[in-house]
Amino acid sequence: MPKLIWIILAISMAACMKTIPAVKVAEESMVQDCEYVATLSETVDPGKPFYNYLSQESQDKILMRAANLRATHVVWVYDYRMGSAAIAYRCDR
Repeated sequence: MPKLIWIILAISMAACMKTIPAVKVAEESMVQDCEYVATLSETVDPGKPFYNYLSQESQDKILMRAANLRATHVVWVYDYRMGSAAIAYRCDR
């Protein structure tokens, strides 16, 4: 019985794990021959107290949106604790 509980726990933890999109962070010179996809920006909830902002929260949202648009690379325009912006590109190489 305890073995079954551990198996169920392991399966539920694996199902809840966050997946990282296959979008690479690049510099402008690396994507000059690539196709422009979109300019993406995200801000975190302004109703939160400032000390509750997660530094990765807006970055993760942008990377997910870029992956949904089938972009392969992003170039960060700005990245602050309250928000981020990036330009998404699709490179065939």
